[in-house]
Amino acid sequence: MKKRHELPAFKKLNKTFDVDKILEVMRIMPVKDDLKEKGGYGEIVGGKCCCLQKAFGLKFDTIEEAYQFLQENDVEQSALKEGLGGKRMAWDFRNYVKPFEEYIEKDDKGKYQVNGSPYKQIALTQYNPEMEDRVYDKKIPKTRLDERHYNKVKDWVKGTYLEEVLTSFKAEFTRARIAVMNPGAFVSEHIDYNTDYSVRYHIPITTNKDCGFYAVKDGEKVYQTMEPGSVWFLNQGLRHSAWNKGTTSRSHIIISFLTQEDMND
Repeated sequence: MKKRHELPAFKKLNKTFDVDKILEVMRIMPVKDDLKEKGGYGEIVGGKCCCLQKAFGLKFDTIEEAYQFLQENDVEQSALKEGLGGKRMAWDFRNYVKPFEEYIEKDDKGKYQVNGSPYKQIALTQYNPEMEDRVYDKKIPKTRLDERHYNKVKDWVKGTYLEEVLTSFKAEFTRARIAVMNPGAFVSEHIDYNTDYSVRYHIPITTNKDCGFYAVKDGEKVYQTMEPGSVWFLNQGLRHSAWNKGTTSRSHIIISFLTQEDMND
């Protein structure tokens, strides 16, 4: 397994998928946000990692941070901007609390979150207890939940085209999900884990010209856009960010794999 510095920021794989078939399955999928659902990945993993919540713009320690998130992610066509009569939010945020109070909620732990978070993930796989005793070359501390244990295909995915997508790669898949970014959403710059632990491929389903990524390679930002149906390796071991500044939602299938042979085809 090559490490982050041995791999490019992005690489397009020699593989494509039928977007229409994927959309057919998506129309009947249960829309439950795995980052916020009770017992979901976000609660189990993100609850132990504040930087995950911060990166996805889900939880904030203060209401000021929550409003700052809305300010920085407003787009021209969004309901937020319409609520200000075409103007962007300006500091002091307290002057604008009333128009935006429906967008901010406080949870039972005293954290603030944007109601109906503009970034969500629909899980295709779930935790598999049978993976707990598996021995990997790359080990992580027992105190951390291992993403590689999330390789059990959810019941609603079985027998669908989405399962065909998961099993069409040479490498063994683990955690898989559909990530949806609404207009104005972003994932702030962060690092997930080194590529000798796992690699991630993105399959765009819906996108627009104002969606994009960058990853920082050798001190330089490498920017990348992706067309629907294509397959891309994104080096999650590098600092990276994603955004949707368009007027339509962006949805990607993101799949984690144990090995890297599909990048060599």
